[in-house]
Amino acid sequence: MRTHRGGGHWWQIDWGGLPVWAVALSAVAIGGVLAGGAALRSSPASEVQYAPIVVFLGDSYTAGVGASDKALGWASLVGEAEGWRVRNLARGGTGYAARVTGEAAPAACGRDECPAFGEMAREGASLVPDIVIVSGGRNDIGQAPVDADVADFFDTLSAAYPGSRIYVTDVLWHDQAPDVVQELSRVVEADAQRVGAVWLDIGQPLAGDSGLLAPDGVHPNDAGHEAIAQAVIAALG
Repeated sequence: MRTHRGGGHWWQIDWGGLPVWAVALSAVAIGGVLAGGAALRSSPASEVQYAPIVVFLGDSYTAGVGASDKALGWASLVGEAEGWRVRNLARGGTGYAARVTGEAAPAACGRDECPAFGEMAREGASLVPDIVIVSGGRNDIGQAPVDADVADFFDTLSAAYPGSRIYVTDVLWHDQAPDVVQELSRVVEADAQRVGAVWLDIGQPLAGDSGLLAPDGVHPNDAGHEAIAQAVIAALG
């Protein structure tokens, strides 16, 4: 507890994980005893700013792979800049259709199985987020056509998050995006807009600058994650 100038006291209450500040003001601090009695004049408490819950769905880029610390991944950086409570469900090796099972799964995402985006979406629905951000698709490149999987995902997403605002980004690449990546981005954009999601046209923030890549030459390093974060923040407006 700390003393407030004028004789009042502040204290903090943890309510659902959010700090709620309350204030008790003495009669002296608010001008003394009112005429006709000892009633105290009420003083409005400071407004508590609500921090939206935001679920991120995506692949290793969205999970923060390549950054020196998870807090420096682009999703975390965007969440910090926007004042969000981030719930990052992204998993390495995954996509609209791509998933990782068996012995490769622990290395890819730290779990026994790395689910595709649709399963991620169902997993996060219980969080009842205010916002959902989807970013991925690079792991679907080179597989069989995934147009139907993309459509199924957005149907699942729309049903699982009926009250959430949904944002979707381009399929990110580690250089200039080849035609197949751009084509998948257009498929994703069309299905996102079909269900009322907001398309974030962030382009390819890593294109043409190898200095934005981690030593593996694929994932963004700290500077690369910062570049993606700034592109997303700008697109959010």
